[in-house]
Amino acid sequence: MAGQGKPEKSRWWGVSAIGAFILAQVKTLVSILQLGKTGSAILSAGVAILFYAWMYQWEFAIGVVIMVLFHEFGHVLAARRKGIPVTAPFFIPFLGALIMMKRNPRDAVTEAYIAIGGPILGSAAAFVCLCIAWATNHPLFYSIAYIGFVLNLINLLPIHPLDGGRIANTVTRWMWVAGLFSGILIVIYIKSILLFIVWALFTIDLFLRFVWRGSKEANYTVYGRMDVPCNQIEDPDWLVKGYQYKGELDYTTYCELDGRQFVEIRWELVGRVKRIEMQEQGIIRRVHSTGVEYKWNQIPKRLVMKYEIDYAPYENDQYYVVSRLMRWKFGLAYGGLALFLLLMLWAIGEQLPPYTRLLHSLTGR
Repeated sequence: MAGQGKPEKSRWWGVSAIGAFILAQVKTLVSILQLGKTGSAILSAGVAILFYAWMYQWEFAIGVVIMVLFHEFGHVLAARRKGIPVTAPFFIPFLGALIMMKRNPRDAVTEAYIAIGGPILGSAAAFVCLCIAWATNHPLFYSIAYIGFVLNLINLLPIHPLDGGRIANTVTRWMWVAGLFSGILIVIYIKSILLFIVWALFTIDLFLRFVWRGSKEANYTVYGRMDVPCNQIEDPDWLVKGYQYKGELDYTTYCELDGRQFVEIRWELVGRVKRIEMQEQGIIRRVHSTGVEYKWNQIPKRLVMKYEIDYAPYENDQYYVVSRLMRWKFGLAYGGLALFLLLMLWAIGEQLPPYTRLLHSLTGR
């Protein structure tokens, strides 16, 4: 979190140890409780609140999570308006939260639209909190609003994978150069190791993309499995043939009008076809079985085949083609939002001096 203090080393060590254990078990716990997507979001939000409450006041902890939640909801709403399914927000203490798109956008404009949705709704939530602070003159709301504005302003940095880096695709990619230099200055100013890692990965990506342009084509693999109850297999020799079922698989791939690509794999031994939606469009290189397993301890007994889909991502030459009008729209929206956030931070700064003691207690100073 931007602007947080420097607690004692032993305290951070305890946070890291507890956090590593809890985060490693969250998905397992969600699966056991069968909470689903909404349940995992609620559970991860609760864990985040507990962590922040351990370091700060619990009221402040809840406020920070609410600010992060509205930011992520902005992305969710924008993605749904564009017809792209996404996961529920998953909160990670001291990192914020994240959502995952279940398929990639078709063009840079769609990507930027989803990216800017987070800072817009997040900034609106922070502004509502600031209005409450003005009405009540309560320092806690000033502090929460401040964190909300800082969170959204940092996300507007033109650095991939931050929101600003994705918005830059539609304005001008020269903004990435500005992010390269401004990013390291902000890292030094706020002394954030996490932001430095993001900046370093962004720098490496720029170098690989524009300086060292390797000619080797990138290849990726999708892993999966098909399982069929043994009592539903009609081939009388399936027990023998099953162990030999390893190698190339028959498949069909196609794209629908909305840009989604699917691969249909046929398992001839059991007469089944499985339809897989690819996360991104790609050129299918190979679909093959890596082995078959018998699950005798399950009821009913099952035959399981593991498969791999090897593909090369399809590079859409028109992905970054953006009209002049759209460049101006996103450029003005980006600049206006950044200016608004700076203005709000200045307005809160005018109210901070009377509440120095509380702010110091919130940040552990």
